[in-house]
Amino acid sequence: MTNKIYDLLIVGGGIAGITAAIYAARKEMTFAIISPEFGGEIVNTTYVENWPGIKSISGRELADKYVEHMKSLNVEIIEDAVTDVEYDKHFSVTTYGGVYESRTLIWATGSRYKELGVSGEGELRGRGVTYCSICDGPLYKNKTVAIVGAGNNGLTSAIYMSNIAKKVYLLARSEKIRGDQILLDALKSHHNVEIINNAQIKSINGEKKVVSITLQNGLNVELDGVIINVGYIPITDPIKNVVELNALGYVEVDAKNMSTSPGLFAAGDVVLNPYKQLVISASDGAKAALGAYDYLATLK
Repeated sequence: MTNKIYDLLIVGGGIAGITAAIYAARKEMTFAIISPEFGGEIVNTTYVENWPGIKSISGRELADKYVEHMKSLNVEIIEDAVTDVEYDKHFSVTTYGGVYESRTLIWATGSRYKELGVSGEGELRGRGVTYCSICDGPLYKNKTVAIVGAGNNGLTSAIYMSNIAKKVYLLARSEKIRGDQILLDALKSHHNVEIINNAQIKSINGEKKVVSITLQNGLNVELDGVIINVGYIPITDPIKNVVELNALGYVEVDAKNMSTSPGLFAAGDVVLNPYKQLVISASDGAKAALGAYDYLATLK
C-alpha cells in the first residue's frame, strides 16, 4: 500500500472517467485515473453523428481524441482493474497491483452487456453468439445474422451488418421499435434487412457453432450468427459495500453527481440516467469532478 493519499481517484476509462480527469487536471487536484483500458464502449461504435461540433466521426477516432486530450494534461494513469473498495476515513481502492487511498472517489466503470439467458447462449458464445457487431461483424461477411434488440444500439448494429452480411434479421420484442426514427429509416433502406416484431428467442441452436434460433412462437430461423444488443448491466459490484445501490444495481446521485455516501461520486452508465448518451456521460464526468472539488473544499 502506498502512503500517498490522493484528493481524488477516478475509476473508469470511458468518456465519463476521462472527462472527469480533464476537469480534475484543470482544477490542479492531486488525483489519478484507474482503468485496465481507455476509450470506453464508444470504441466499438461504427460512427458517431450526435457529438456537438462534429458531424460524423468513427467511435475509435473520437475515443482516441479523448485519451490524447487527457494524456496531454500529464494525468497520472494507473492501468489496472479495481477489485474492491472500502471506506475508513478515506476510500481504499484495491487493484490487482496495489491499494490506493483517496479522500474522494468517482466511480465511472460503465456497464457490461446484458445477456438473454436463453438455452445455447452461453454454450455458443464466441462460436456464433456475440454482443459486439464492430468486434465480430466481419466474421459474418456474406452470411446470415440476427440482431436481437431494437433500441438505438440494435438499429446501429443492424445498419452496420447490412453492409457486411448477406441477410440481417432484426428481432424486436414488441410491435414498436424503441430506437430513433432516423436510424429506423436508414435501416429500412437496406434491401437485405428483415424486421421481425414481437420476437423473443427461446433457444440458440447448434453444437460446434450457431446454426439457427427458435423463437417463442415456434418459428425456426436458420442463420450463422446472433448479435445480442438488449442493454447493459452497470459495473458496480466493487462499491456495493460503500454505497447504496438501487434494485437494478445503479448508483443514484444528486445534482453534483454525489451518491448517498459523502465523497463518493458516480458518472456515466453506472448512474440511473434515463438516456444512455455519450454527451450525458461526459456531462456526468464534468459534474462529478467539479462536485468532488467543491466537496474537498468543505473538508478544509
